Amino acid sequence: MPKKHPCPDCRHCLWCTDTRCSVCLRESKPCQHKLSQAEQIALYESINRAHQQQKTEVRMKQRALFLCTDGSCLSPIAAALVNLDFGNRLRTFCAALTPISLDPHAATVTVELGIDMDCRAPPPLNHYEREPFNYVITLSDQATERCPLYFGGVKRQPMSFADPSLTKGSEEQILAAFRATRDTLRQQLSDFFRQQLAQQ
Repeated sequence: MPKKHPCPDCRHCLWCTDTRCSVCLRESKPCQHKLSQAEQIALYESINRAHQQQKTEVRMKQRALFLCTDGSCLSPIAAALVNLDFGNRLRTFCAALTPISLDPHAATVTVELGIDMDCRAPPPLNHYEREPFNYVITLSDQATERCPLYFGGVKRQPMSFADPSLTKGSEEQILAAFRATRDTLRQQLSDFFRQQLAQQ
């Protein structure tokens, strides 16, 4: 038996039925089960195939870019929601025309869904100018006007949402506006991607 074997998560021994393998635990006693050379080759090949399949699945994920005006709420929320609902099929990115830091209210309403958002400002649009995308979705009228028609090698998909960061009023009123925008974004983007992915 080789000294190193492919225990992927160090919980189950691939050579015997032990809960944790002696090799993983770095103990001196050897594993009780001896594999023949043919068995070892077959085991390594099956693990190799599983790893290759996993890499292929990652590569096959489609890429979606969300663009808004300043990136304080719309594009980060949209990217986070789509990643939550379609993370097995899509990789999401966000950008802004004139990036500023994430609005704290955006973080609050996404945490309510179990999403921990990065509070840094999203990158500017030109950060992605050499990258291909399957979907480029503009979330404000200004973003639609200023984003090239075929950015990322694909025709942009314009959508327009009210910017909750412009809401005036009490803290409760502002949070209510952010929640309404979050829920509208999730509904419309879910409908859009379900339709798109169903056609593939």
